[in-house]
Amino acid sequence: MKKYTDQEIIQGIKSGESFAVRFLVRDFLPVIRYFISKINGNEEDAKDIFQDALFIIIEKIYNNDLVLQGTLSTYLFAICKNLWLMALDKQKAAKNYELRRSTGHHENDFTESVDSGFYENIFKQCFDSMDEVSQKILKMYWMEIPPTEIARKLGYTYGYVRKKKSESMKELKNRIICHTDYKELERNLNIKQPISKYYE
Repeated sequence: MKKYTDQEIIQGIKSGESFAVRFLVRDFLPVIRYFISKINGNEEDAKDIFQDALFIIIEKIYNNDLVLQGTLSTYLFAICKNLWLMALDKQKAAKNYELRRSTGHHENDFTESVDSGFYENIFKQCFDSMDEVSQKILKMYWMEIPPTEIARKLGYTYGYVRKKKSESMKELKNRIICHTDYKELERNLNIKQPISKYYE
């Protein structure tokens, strides 16, 4: 396969030419795979991160938002690196939370469980009121099923799944914030529990 300039790749993506994405996968996925393998990741992690980064770049190109300070490969690597480091942070936070639960280190257990119960009830009401497609996509994301696999299982395009997931997250957050009981809890009990823990 021949080499392409950054401008040729960008123009190819804009025009929907398959060679552009194939070239990026061939030339840059091995680099990302090596990087992630050195920081507690595996091949599946590398593929998922690379696909997410590629989607971000494609979206920026389509929206004419792509601004390169250096080369396209450097930009792609930076996105992959940031995505992977954020994923590691989430994994670490989840492990710490499970450790605290398993060792029984809880403060104000009764109060926290009551507050959590209120919020979980609000969350369930808001989630159940959403359309079926949104529910399916969010559930599969929360199960950590890769976007490409979600698209395959539901019969949608990868781009649609990513867009629908983002829209559904925002909709769920807004439904929770606007929920009557949520507002009442915030006002009367002065609870400032981050709702993000339920929908991220």
